Amino acid sequence: MTIAANVYCNADDMRDILSDAGIALAIDDLPPSDLGNAIAKAGNRIDLFLSRRYDTAQLMESDLVKDWAAALACSYLRRRRGNPQPQGIAELAKEALADLTEIKHGLNDIPGIGMRKSFAPGQSKMRATLRPYPRAVVEVSQSTTLGGVATGYQKNQDIWDRYGFNAEAFMNWWF
Repeated sequence: MTIAANVYCNADDMRDILSDAGIALAIDDLPPSDLGNAIAKAGNRIDLFLSRRYDTAQLMESDLVKDWAAALACSYLRRRRGNPQPQGIAELAKEALADLTEIKHGLNDIPGIGMRKSFAPGQSKMRATLRPYPRAVVEVSQSTTLGGVATGYQKNQDIWDRYGFNAEAFMNWWF
């Protein structure tokens, strides 16, 4: 069973970089190929670098990801028969791979796209409480500002604050 690759760019995006003549020179073999599967190879490379941190549906909407995918697809297309690629295409692909590597290692983010929940930044803080007995409590809270996506995050609290003597309902009832 073959899993289809995600497509982040199309032939028009590649024509913006290579032109019609550049693409025609790269696919003039017989039988004619579908751009040498360059678009699928670029999609696989994008997924390799970004799929752990970002959702695929959001990656498909990003113009920056489309530009990276087009640069990588042009590079694959020009290298597919062992031919050297033009220097400009090689530089574009090298820049795209450098940007993707930065994002993979967490040194940079894609603007306008929220990360997956597993990569949400979190923080913890200590606080002292005296009820029902003196102790230190560690509260861990997930950030709610991941690219504007604020759904499904839980704020972990002390169980006594929710159900015990410190609960708001108990305090309002008791006093």
